[in-house]
Amino acid sequence: MKLLDKTNLYFLGASLLIVCLGGIFFFLLFQVIIDNDLTDKLHERKDYVVKQLTRSDSLLLFQQYSANTVSILAVSGFSNDIEVISDTTIYDNVELKSISYRQLAFHAQINGNNYNIHIRRALVEQKDLIKGVVLLEVFLFLAFVTILNVINNQLSRRIWKPFYNILDTISNYKIDRAESLNLHRNSITEFNELAAAIEKMSAKINQEFSIQKEFTENASHEIQTPLAIIKNKMEILLQYPDLTEEHLSLIKAMYSAASRLSKLNEALIILSRIENRQFHAVSDICVNDLIDNRLESLEELIGMKKITVERNYTNKINTKMNPFLADILFENLIINAIKHNYSSGAIVITTESNHLSIINTGEAPKSEPEKLFQRFAKDNQKSHSLGLGLSIVKAICETYLLPILYTYEEKRHKISLKLTTKESLKI
Repeated sequence: MKLLDKTNLYFLGASLLIVCLGGIFFFLLFQVIIDNDLTDKLHERKDYVVKQLTRSDSLLLFQQYSANTVSILAVSGFSNDIEVISDTTIYDNVELKSISYRQLAFHAQINGNNYNIHIRRALVEQKDLIKGVVLLEVFLFLAFVTILNVINNQLSRRIWKPFYNILDTISNYKIDRAESLNLHRNSITEFNELAAAIEKMSAKINQEFSIQKEFTENASHEIQTPLAIIKNKMEILLQYPDLTEEHLSLIKAMYSAASRLSKLNEALIILSRIENRQFHAVSDICVNDLIDNRLESLEELIGMKKITVERNYTNKINTKMNPFLADILFENLIINAIKHNYSSGAIVITTESNHLSIINTGEAPKSEPEKLFQRFAKDNQKSHSLGLGLSIVKAICETYLLPILYTYEEKRHKISLKLTTKESLKI
């Protein structure tokens, strides 16, 4: 949820609570005002009735037409002049329903005559009052929230624009290109402090990345050079005619270890460069043609194990990748299918839409499938494999956001890869 939406949600909840409490208070206050107004009007009408009766008794005839607002009854005795205010209900012959009234009852002695007088005013029905108040509150609440939300959105877009500019700059930042972050300043102190902190952090990260990159390149060069010398000297030693079988065996083991160390160094350097996004060049790659080329170059290895290769190309897949990484990706996938296969086994390569699957016969994996893509993970610990092939494959797939899945069913290993027809990630 966005910050603005969450803020609006809290604001809406607080506004609703305030409006509800305010509505209750407004209703009670409105009712008190109406009650006081009714009482004042009844007293004004009392004074008017007393004055009219003092002048003449014409009101005695008028009261039958007064729609139940005035009742004057001549009495023989005199009682205390005490006012009684109460609510009553009287059936109205015109409207044909009972109507609630607030009435003022009192006794008066006028011109020697005694009267019991009731003056009434119709009450506003409570249901109508509540309905009116609720409708008014709802309308005011909706209008208030709508207007304030529009204003808040407009202001927030303007206020938060520098933040989104900073976020956009960070999203497009490429650490491997040694670019320094220059974030624009604005009138908001907090955003300026954020920009300064990010610039400082990016400068430190850039420096550390440069140091790591330089170390990796130097280590690669410094290790490869003595390894090449060692291998060269061993090749010369192997040509000596007076070497015993024991000497030859030792030299061959040393040569094999040096070759393995050289390959390991090269694989780790490639993996490091992939993870650091150091392969920028991107080209159009035909996956089918690339697989055919890799199969052709590995034809001798395939022939040694007498493996049959079946190609089911429903259609050609074209994607955008770095050519070097694409070559490593598919070569490692095919080599993996050859190494973990039976003698006289089979490999089935299928392309359909933008999906590629490589299926090979072989023994069931002894380790968990998700661990096969980890560094130095080997299903057979006695294998001479470096255990980096599938980890390099995984790193390339993560670079281009390519989903890859491994399954084992019916004595067959299957690696499925979903390729995109456009560059998914700018590296």
